[in-house]
Amino acid sequence: MITGSRYRNALVFTMTSIGILSICFSIAYVDINSDLGATFEINNDKFGVSELYPTANNGETWFFNSSHPMDGQFDPNKANISRNSDGSWHVEPGITRMLAFTKSSGYLSDAIRSNLTTYNYSQLSQIGYWYKPSDWKNVEITGYFKPLTTEGYNDISLVSRSVRHSTNVNDGCGGSSYHNNIGIGNGTFRFKKEMWHVDYMITPYYNTSIGSIMNKWTGFKGIIYNLANNSLKLESYVDKDANNKWIKVAELVDNGNWGNDMMHCGARTEGVVISWGSPMIIFKSDFVTYDFKNLSIREIIPPK
Repeated sequence: MITGSRYRNALVFTMTSIGILSICFSIAYVDINSDLGATFEINNDKFGVSELYPTANNGETWFFNSSHPMDGQFDPNKANISRNSDGSWHVEPGITRMLAFTKSSGYLSDAIRSNLTTYNYSQLSQIGYWYKPSDWKNVEITGYFKPLTTEGYNDISLVSRSVRHSTNVNDGCGGSSYHNNIGIGNGTFRFKKEMWHVDYMITPYYNTSIGSIMNKWTGFKGIIYNLANNSLKLESYVDKDANNKWIKVAELVDNGNWGNDMMHCGARTEGVVISWGSPMIIFKSDFVTYDFKNLSIREIIPPK
């Protein structure tokens, strides 16, 4: 059964058979029943977790080092983290913004990320990256999370394509980003587009629900990649029983008309696609206590 409803300028389709909802901002339906296995051979990563899309040749990768996390790429960014006896890690509640950087960039301080060549979106669209050509652009971000406490209905968010979230740096224009979110209390999903810091476009929570993810391990993947027609696709997957069985729970296509204030940062249109890569990914939460393990980021070969 498929039902439709309006939200802002989007047409929302809900597929109740497996609870998948798709939003396409050109009001075009996107087939979400594609079989990844028919296109790519699915391999497991070093943690034994399925790679839904293949790693790009010479593409940047990062895997959380449980024994020695301070590997030159990971920055807890003032988060209070500690190692559990089983090798997983624990995060105390707060404004948590853990960062992971490409190997070629290494750790980039706030000062470096506040003084890049340009923060103009039209120029970045032409250049294709914030920092280096090796920046993460088409990525598969993975993690396993076990929330223990939360204040309200908070999310865990996988944030891509940004470089510096500060209102004091170039009028907030380092904060362009996409967010793949999983809700903790009810196991629902949504996407965000941060046009600049702080100005968001936010989808409603999709009708998909896997139930509360409190006090249980849940795998979550955020995938983002550019399409050939100058649009972009976001996909979210979940391993709800932590047994490496992944299902797609949400997707969204941004055709360049999702937004109303991108020209604030020099974009040619108000909803321009954030098509440029970034040297960092953010694991974001607000006032959530949780355990985590098997974090990874890979540059992928997107489907054609």
